[in-house]
Amino acid sequence: MAHKTARSGYKKLAERLDRFPHGITESETMYKIFSVLFTEEEARLLSQLPIGGFGVPLAMKRWKKSEEETKSILNDMASRAVLLDIYKKDEVQYLLPPPMIGFFEFSMMRIGTHLDQKVLSELFYEYVVKEDEFVSSLMTLDTPLGRALVQEESINDNTLHVMDYERASEIINKAKVVGLSTCYCRHVKEHLGEDCDAPKETCLTISNSGDSSLIRHGYAREISKEEALDIIQLSKEHNLVQFAENVQSNVSFICNCCSCCCEVLSNVKKHGFTNAINSSNYICEITAKDCTGCSKCIKVCPVGAISLTDSSIEGKKKMAVVDEDMCIGCAVCDRSCGFDALEMVHRESRVYTPVNMNQKLILQAIETNKLQHLIFRDEEKLSHRFLASVFGVILRLPPAKQLLASKQLRSKYLKKQIKEYNKRAEQQ
Repeated sequence: MAHKTARSGYKKLAERLDRFPHGITESETMYKIFSVLFTEEEARLLSQLPIGGFGVPLAMKRWKKSEEETKSILNDMASRAVLLDIYKKDEVQYLLPPPMIGFFEFSMMRIGTHLDQKVLSELFYEYVVKEDEFVSSLMTLDTPLGRALVQEESINDNTLHVMDYERASEIINKAKVVGLSTCYCRHVKEHLGEDCDAPKETCLTISNSGDSSLIRHGYAREISKEEALDIIQLSKEHNLVQFAENVQSNVSFICNCCSCCCEVLSNVKKHGFTNAINSSNYICEITAKDCTGCSKCIKVCPVGAISLTDSSIEGKKKMAVVDEDMCIGCAVCDRSCGFDALEMVHRESRVYTPVNMNQKLILQAIETNKLQHLIFRDEEKLSHRFLASVFGVILRLPPAKQLLASKQLRSKYLKKQIKEYNKRAEQQ
């Protein structure tokens, strides 16, 4: 009985986190990770919080604690990056982030915290890499968490094709604040004795509001935009892939990843599909007559999308060939070629990128059959305005997604709105 009681808070938190569109996979290792990150009582308190933003009054009501005690607990959790605190004028809003991308990474984004990071590294590796189910579940999403950014200098065609949200330089230049942190993946591998020689301080936190919880609590250090652009350049020199949050506006992070340490890239290689990553709008194309078959591009491709095949050109034995289904359009290969045999060309069809966080979450919730959890995540704040904003996003989705949303919510009103919206679209 004591064992069950001790685990009850962690169990409740797991159930709460599983309401996120990309959820969590329950296992013995997951419980061990939770026990390192927070106490059972803290887990119980976290399990009572909404998935969306909330203030002190709501936490007081749910926890049945005084304002002073509630603030103390919330601020302590925020200082450990278990919660994010967001300052808007004179009001503080708190947010319970998902496990990934969220408090799993935050725990390893600075060195020398109160946590036993070696133990955490071993547990994360067990949970994410060996047990595999958690990351594999992320790969089933049609709307991935992140997207590859093409290296801008590899684009030779009309630069008007490259939208601002596709350029690392534009994302950084538009930011109000940029923070730099230790790479979660390479930090974990360091404790396992398996890290590569790529630089570790490469994780960029982007704030478009001018306020950053991670910077405020020391999980990132504020840097200038010039320094951030230098980090991007340094990362390219080490053949790292630039990943950004899979949205067009208010991008919150840019990661610089290697395939040997990054859990997403290594799983792409392992499973042979790229659902966990949105490709850039570019794809690698090889000119047979210029390719020498040197295989440099094969060695640096982060997802194993390039291989050697017999050359059809007389006098040449081998040439590189690209698996178009695997290529993520990062252009790491283009930097490696000394014979101008590679070119990044625009894909025939543009890759869809959600406009903002709300649209991304709604798409993911539809795909994981959790739309009802997303909409009814905080009963005390549910309003006609909120429902109208959600329905507005759903109406603009492709018909197949509209149908899934309608079935999940079982709303006659939404079904009627979809029918009328599509009818008007046909008439235009």
